[in-house]
Amino acid sequence: MRGYSGFYYVKKAAAFCLAVCMCLGMMLDSSALTADAKESRPAYLIMVNRAANCVTVYEKDADGGAAVPVKAFVCSCGREGHETPLGTFKTSNYYKWRLMVDGSYGQYAVRFNKGIMFHSVPYYTKNAGNMEWEQFNLLGEPASLGCVRLTCADAKWIYDNCKQGTEVIVYDDAEDPGPLGKPEEVKLTAENPMRKWDPTDMNSMNPWNQVRPTLYLTGGAGGEEMLMLPVGASQYDIYNAIGLMDATKGVYGSGEYIISVSGNYDLNRQGTYAISVRGVGAFGVRTEKNMTLCVV
Repeated sequence: MRGYSGFYYVKKAAAFCLAVCMCLGMMLDSSALTADAKESRPAYLIMVNRAANCVTVYEKDADGGAAVPVKAFVCSCGREGHETPLGTFKTSNYYKWRLMVDGSYGQYAVRFNKGIMFHSVPYYTKNAGNMEWEQFNLLGEPASLGCVRLTCADAKWIYDNCKQGTEVIVYDDAEDPGPLGKPEEVKLTAENPMRKWDPTDMNSMNPWNQVRPTLYLTGGAGGEEMLMLPVGASQYDIYNAIGLMDATKGVYGSGEYIISVSGNYDLNRQGTYAISVRGVGAFGVRTEKNMTLCVV
């Protein structure tokens, strides 16, 4: 079974028994990491569905041809009178913080068409604790002056993973947000003392960390970052093998949390695959972890 991403309520059953096995060649010697490691990143294609306010990232094959959807982000494209331009573009400049034309600031800005960029929800100042929280609640509908707004974590993912020259296609399809669907984010209220922080921001100072859940492997085999499954395993086996704990280390039970797995992997083919796992608990706050899926 070929997989990439999906949102599921986890139904905990009897623990999935993982065969004791080893994945040869799994771990890279840290000394092999070089200054050009970033250039060995996969080639991606970023599709922006302007009408649906949803971004889907595809991983291209080695020849730059066929692409597999691996990530989906909710976004805010340009509002009426400031529509995000349609067309095909390429990423160019990257900024950790960027001053916007309206005087606000964006984190993890990536330019792809003149003044049009991917970036976080705006901030009043260059301060991660001073976000325009009402704008965060507009994710999923047009709200920007033409840029593509994302959560902090999603903007950072593009900033970290999509190298300069990544192809970006902006199109309209109001009926179909994309093959992975359109994710949702927690809504902030005026009474929430943490509202000026992006809940997805992994900044160590973020007060949302106090309620952020933790992902873990229920079988305990392979180590904290390595999920090991036999050839022919199902999607259900993946979700049964990954659990979620709340901030007090309490284990979530059946139907109490949502989990999604993103990446380009094939459960019917032996190999090692890089995946990203996201969990959402009772407070609606997400946590994410990069793992290695070993199919043996």
